[in-house]
Amino acid sequence: MDCGISYNKYAGDMRHIYLSSLFVFLFSFSLVYSQNYSWQLKQSGSSLGDPICVNNWDDNVIYYGSGNRLYRSTDRGESFLPFGNVIPGASSIKCVLQSSYHENTFLVAIENAQQTMKTTDNGQSWTSTGSFSWYYFGVPVQKDPVHPDTLYAMNGSEFKASYDFGSTWVTIVGSLPFGAPCDIDVFPDEPNIIIVGDNGYGIARSTDYGLTWTHPYSTGGETPIIAIDKNVPGQGWATKWAGSGGLIKTTDYGASWQSIAYFNGKNMWGLSIAPQLPEYLICGEYSGSSYITHDGGLHWTVIGNPSANYAYHVVDTATVFAAFGNGLYKLYSPWFIPVEFTSFTGKIVNGKVELNWRTSTETNNKGFEVERSSDNKTFEAVGFVHGYGTSTESHSYSYSSDMNNSDRQYFRLKQVDFDGSSEYSKVVEVISPAPASYKISQNYPNPFNP
Repeated sequence: MDCGISYNKYAGDMRHIYLSSLFVFLFSFSLVYSQNYSWQLKQSGSSLGDPICVNNWDDNVIYYGSGNRLYRSTDRGESFLPFGNVIPGASSIKCVLQSSYHENTFLVAIENAQQTMKTTDNGQSWTSTGSFSWYYFGVPVQKDPVHPDTLYAMNGSEFKASYDFGSTWVTIVGSLPFGAPCDIDVFPDEPNIIIVGDNGYGIARSTDYGLTWTHPYSTGGETPIIAIDKNVPGQGWATKWAGSGGLIKTTDYGASWQSIAYFNGKNMWGLSIAPQLPEYLICGEYSGSSYITHDGGLHWTVIGNPSANYAYHVVDTATVFAAFGNGLYKLYSPWFIPVEFTSFTGKIVNGKVELNWRTSTETNNKGFEVERSSDNKTFEAVGFVHGYGTSTESHSYSYSSDMNNSDRQYFRLKQVDFDGSSEYSKVVEVISPAPASYKISQNYPNPFNP
């Protein structure tokens, strides 16, 4: 198993400083480090918008849209195969959304025909559900995280919504002062607050589900991607291309935005936040480098990009994808090192073997296969316990097994990563306790005592 370097204590200290009035420091100073990360191409293609999607039921399953079809990985992005059939009229897929209620239902936004296309049979058939006028580089459709059948989209200067996962669309408001939307996002704890980044306008904000709008941030350039933090209320980030470029941040639900000084003048594009760790963020220049922070923006690691950057998607801090101009890439890092089991024990409780183990940190951990042997030579799998993926916290695990006919059993754990690699724990020996005393009892039943 792998484990990443933990920044929890450091980040916690910095949050204390941040809350103790040194807010300006975050936006005026940052350190940059080099790290031996590398991007590895997993699926060739042509990216546009944000064509990456993670399965809602199993985050080992990754979808990538390119050209006129979807590709699917079932091994956490290590390999991909075509998924479903060709999407009619598509030249590029600009976003991929999976229903939160039906695993085989997807909605995609396509370029060329500029339509939303929906499937309810895992891509075997596709139906057009709406025609739009979209900005070419934008991510045109967004899901409401609180009401996941509610989708939002722009049609020129109209703001539209769907309440049946894209089957039908209604216009919330028309003739808005912006009409080249790049991205839409919704605050999960305040879903009435919607943010739109636009090309040439800046950022628009609604606090009433899109009925009325304000203009809290202006730029003559483009606002390609907005990322709302799922763990810190009111916090979000946005990238800027042209118009002096840069990376900006909000801590008040988009009412105001502050620049991160290090990125001023850089033409930024893709952006994603780790869903489990708000201090971890990756962003990138459209043509240039990727930048990773583990501490909320105080320090940055620079990674060279293989092609034009469109989107990032952080599944966890060890599983990061990027849509570049020539396909979907996965990030690899030497920070991932073998885990150290802090304990692994076995004992008999009420006639059953009880195994308990504990880990300090976890990275890319799919889980543990429990193996048993009666001779400490030949082992067989008897169960599986799921891991926590990537976590900087200590976790405890347990597994219960029946005793077999042997009075002595051996157990070991086969820890399995999401990419299929594995390693074994030490072996623990469990011995059946000897009886406390012996006596001869009457045979039972017998003719006199049925």
